[in-house]
Amino acid sequence: MMVIQMFKGCKLEDMPPHIYSAAQASYRDMLATRRDQSVVFLGRSGAGKTTNFRHVLHYLALAAGSTNKILTVEKLNAISTLLEAFGNSRTVMNTNATRFTQIFSLDFDHSGQIASASVQVYMPEKTRVVRRPEGEPNYHIFYQLLSGADTDLRRSLGLDNLSDPNLFMTPLQRSEDRQKAGIAWARIRAALDVLGVSPDEQNTLWCVLAAVYHLGTAGAVKAATGNKFQFGKPGSAQKASSLLGTSVEELARAIFHATPTTPSTRASFRTASPTERPAERPEGLEALEGMATGLYSEACNAVVALINRCISTSAHTSNSILVVDAPGLQNPASCGRTSGATFHDLCHNYTQERLQMLYHDTTFTAQTDRYDQENIEYGDVADEIGTPAPLIALIDKASSSCVVRTSQSDLRESERRGLLWLLDEEAIFPGASDQSFLHRLYAHYGDREYSQLLKKGAAQDQFSLQHFQGTNPVNYSIHNWLKASRENPVIRQAAALLQESNKETLSRLFVFSRGPVSNTISGSVVGIEGSQSLRRASSIRRAFTTGTAGIKRKSVCLQVKFTVDGIIENLRRSKLRFVHCLLPQHNAGLCDLKGSIMTPNKTNNSSEDILLNVPLVRSQLRGCQILDALRLHKQGFPEHLQYSEFRRRFAVLAPAEARAQAPVLDERAAVEAILAHLDLDASSYRLGLSQ
Repeated sequence: MMVIQMFKGCKLEDMPPHIYSAAQASYRDMLATRRDQSVVFLGRSGAGKTTNFRHVLHYLALAAGSTNKILTVEKLNAISTLLEAFGNSRTVMNTNATRFTQIFSLDFDHSGQIASASVQVYMPEKTRVVRRPEGEPNYHIFYQLLSGADTDLRRSLGLDNLSDPNLFMTPLQRSEDRQKAGIAWARIRAALDVLGVSPDEQNTLWCVLAAVYHLGTAGAVKAATGNKFQFGKPGSAQKASSLLGTSVEELARAIFHATPTTPSTRASFRTASPTERPAERPEGLEALEGMATGLYSEACNAVVALINRCISTSAHTSNSILVVDAPGLQNPASCGRTSGATFHDLCHNYTQERLQMLYHDTTFTAQTDRYDQENIEYGDVADEIGTPAPLIALIDKASSSCVVRTSQSDLRESERRGLLWLLDEEAIFPGASDQSFLHRLYAHYGDREYSQLLKKGAAQDQFSLQHFQGTNPVNYSIHNWLKASRENPVIRQAAALLQESNKETLSRLFVFSRGPVSNTISGSVVGIEGSQSLRRASSIRRAFTTGTAGIKRKSVCLQVKFTVDGIIENLRRSKLRFVHCLLPQHNAGLCDLKGSIMTPNKTNNSSEDILLNVPLVRSQLRGCQILDALRLHKQGFPEHLQYSEFRRRFAVLAPAEARAQAPVLDERAAVEAILAHLDLDASSYRLGLSQ
């Protein structure tokens, strides 16, 4: 609190480099200009983005205050606890990795106080609840529930006997981790109480989570007669159905006998094939995974809705500050995993590239364009600055003429399309495989022109992309990419199952959580009441529910692009500030607060304390273009004022005879007279056409 008071009310030039400086500068600018502000965090996984994200929110909540205590530090801590439990997991790079993108909106009234707030969650890694890279555990909340629930809650959820193997759970290997999970459970219950979540609503969430666990125990096997599937352990399935307020027969029907909607609208946008057939209904384990994924997604949507119910109001607000936190750049090979990055890692890395492109446009493109418009010479530094645009185009470029599946022979006559579009085409083409997708990717981008962006991997099922201007090459494995890029139709059965539950409290909660602003493809923005937040959330939602995005709404890979498009579009409307977070060491995300490396099979060792990896830090500085920005700032003229505004502010410094008399017909001449009197170094400023 004392540190926050030191920054409160300060100008940017009066503050030291600190995360509170970014928060205070945004708040001061918003009050002065009445323009929306944004703070965006960039960096690799484990670099501390989420921690600094929370620091910014804490500063704004304390420095600005809120009407009727709608948003307090206690509530912010509770929100962080819940979102971390439901959306974070251990990975090979990070013991507490964020697996979703969130936008926290603070809406201010005319007096500068927080009148409303909201959390918007996008692109959660849904399938992580059932499928993960080998050795990585599930989301934190499952282990916290299993380790911390008391005897009565365990009995009511059917979790008193956990001896059976579970398809969806990777056991925690260290007793220390299990102990921490049990301690975290108490914080989760306290957080829910702080946010005004009733005991019935809390119990509803635990029922859904326990049902997911029991489905993992139930499994799926082929029936002895016929070609149908059934639960491998009916007892576990009975527990799941009881918790969900339905019958075993109804649950089995929703999982194993659901009829998917034929994607006829998508088929019309590609060349018809005599061998093409409607999408097949997933069977067996894949269908079971779809239901578990859908149930967990609905539980996460409900958590976001309950959070927004507590912090959102219908009060009139004038401006907002958006704070954006996305999963960091994923490169498992940097921490020793040679099996390659996953499809979800690509989605997170693509988001980071798009945010870096936004930084490039804001820092370099906008500034050099202004110099060109004003006829200002600023040296040749801009010619040496790279751009993320070529790699982004390789990933998401759409065809401007046609959407047809091309072969090697007719590629020259067809326009290249990005990786995500190629993956979408392969996902709906009969007989396609992961290898056929990789073959088409090389056919489109395997020539010399793209050799600096795309390279063949060490194994046949791998390829490498040169992220962040080639400073962070990531090796990807295409295993199960086609499966990951298709929406499992059983996921959609979960919402109906929960809303039609025989348990009134369960049905009521999930009817509420599927509000008019919700979206189950790309994330959750439900439970928002504030007018500013509603407009922003609706605008982002339109980006991935209209036009081509609406047609491709069942394409998981393309929905990632459309969602990021919507986020970037809304951020561009605000005054942007970027916070670059740097890793001091490749495995810094695997360290405890004392800086000791934490591995699943090894206790803390003081001899492994973090040291600064200088080449790594230099590589990150090049990749995020901080040094380029400093050079342009030094050689250019970033501060600018209209001539009339400059004269109004600084004419008082000149003697009366040097001041232009009204009416001023030549603003530039009036400014030149003031500058001549001040005897400034001519190399420290330039006079443009209007500034």
